Amino acid sequence: MIWKEKHMLQSPALTALQGALNSKVPFPAILSNLLFDRGHTHIEAVREFLQPDLNQLHSPFLFKGMEKAVDRILHALETGEGILLYGDYDVDGTTSVALMKLFFSDWGVDVPYYIPDRYSEGYGISYQGVEHARSIGAKLLITLDCGAKAIDKIRFANELGIDVIVVDHHTVGHDGPPCFAMVNPRQEDCPYPFKELPACGLALKLAQALSERMDTLGNKVRIPAERDVVARFQDLVTLAIASDIVPLTGENRIIAAHGLKKLREAPLPGIAALKRLSAHERPWQIDDLVFFIGPRINSAGRLYSAREAVELLMGKGPEINEFAAQLHEYNQERKELEDVIHKEAIAMIEEESKAGPRSATVIWNANWSKGVIGIVASRLIERTYRPTIILTESNGKWVGSARSVDGFDLYAALEACSEHLVQFGGHKYAAGLTLDTDQLVPFREAFEAYTAATITPEQKEPVLEIAGELAFSQIDERLIRQLRFFGPFGPENTEPVFVARNVEVQGLRILKDAHVRLQVGQNGASFEAIGFGLAWRWAEVNSTRIDIAFQPDIKTYNNKTYVQLKIKDLRQPA
Repeated sequence: MIWKEKHMLQSPALTALQGALNSKVPFPAILSNLLFDRGHTHIEAVREFLQPDLNQLHSPFLFKGMEKAVDRILHALETGEGILLYGDYDVDGTTSVALMKLFFSDWGVDVPYYIPDRYSEGYGISYQGVEHARSIGAKLLITLDCGAKAIDKIRFANELGIDVIVVDHHTVGHDGPPCFAMVNPRQEDCPYPFKELPACGLALKLAQALSERMDTLGNKVRIPAERDVVARFQDLVTLAIASDIVPLTGENRIIAAHGLKKLREAPLPGIAALKRLSAHERPWQIDDLVFFIGPRINSAGRLYSAREAVELLMGKGPEINEFAAQLHEYNQERKELEDVIHKEAIAMIEEESKAGPRSATVIWNANWSKGVIGIVASRLIERTYRPTIILTESNGKWVGSARSVDGFDLYAALEACSEHLVQFGGHKYAAGLTLDTDQLVPFREAFEAYTAATITPEQKEPVLEIAGELAFSQIDERLIRQLRFFGPFGPENTEPVFVARNVEVQGLRILKDAHVRLQVGQNGASFEAIGFGLAWRWAEVNSTRIDIAFQPDIKTYNNKTYVQLKIKDLRQPA
């Protein structure tokens, strides 16, 4: 791993910012430097960044297609036409469906929903799903987190007399689907200023727009007690923002900042039920959603039916605790299955490496679970750090999950190899694909050739961005609380990593053969430090003096609060 440390050069603008921030209360220079480096170069920009305001959200009617979508939905409600919500089976899809279901329910309208089966139907709109819409008499299909490239399926729906509104954040095909209307900031000529909302964020925008017009339906609807849909659903959208790994900038960061507060204090009942499953206290930050709540929601669609996740997220009564417990069991089952596949995949990669180095990983096994291979692909990148595709057999085809490394455009790579594929979709860092058996080897070689020719040396090794050196004498709870105002942290607004040099190892424990817990000291100050998954790095370094790349944190355990350092990497002093 390459440590890339920032070295800020003093300038009049930086000096002015430091002075402004330090004028009333002490504000550490290292934090001023961090704000300046991230583009917040004057005090007004800093205030806007540190105090995210929901009033900064854009009007939903700035979306191309929003007016048309709202008018069509209102017409369906006015005339009694059947509507069907159609969502994907991951967290973004299930939260989108739950949000729209709850929104319509608040207005006294019962709208059914459909989630495709991961194994028999695959990702996106399916012919079975369209047939289901026809069978229940739906004349309007609203897709959530899918549909951007479903040209044939939407054309089939049109032939059956069903209009389709696509609400999707994925890359749109060259010609776009033949839908009635699309709400997607990535479509051509869409003027909406922020392009990175997850599908659940787009569902929120659709609900906002509808809420402004629902009064026109008169006595066909009831006025809900809570008309502020952002306040009502911001915890649900925050869960999607975290789980779909979208940039924590712009509207995503604004919604997440307020959504996390709601999630901690007054979450929707289904989310509250999942929170109660945690065995210990959590701060309920973005990482807690990514690693605790998100996987439990995803586990339903990965192993069984994603409808269970939707029912939990919409639930109100005591049965939601049973739903949550069931998802918890599914997640345990998923982890066990994932570990087996991961070990088999590692063995295959090691065997393949005997033939020489490769720039990409493309491996397959007909017995691997379709619902787990995406997670395994992400884990493999942590070990091999190269673009990775894992495939398994499903309904006579080979389906795969692809994950990328920082900076390498996975979608462009699949597009370059598309002659070997039945279909593919996704974005720069994650994608899905389908191909025939006779194309497995040709595709692997084409993908390897493209990757080898285009990947840069910088993309072949992970880079750890270091915000600067932070001495132990500077670390206290006040500094950490100031640092927390920089969050919520996530892609493109990452939690800063600092370096401390030549620290003394005063105590050591290896936990579960995977993690390392240290007591480290520097110039009389001493802290507990934890390095998750870094036992192998300690085995390499194994020194009484080390340099650590870390993030300072405040932990609470047994009603005791203390500072803990989260180690991201460690090495021997230079």
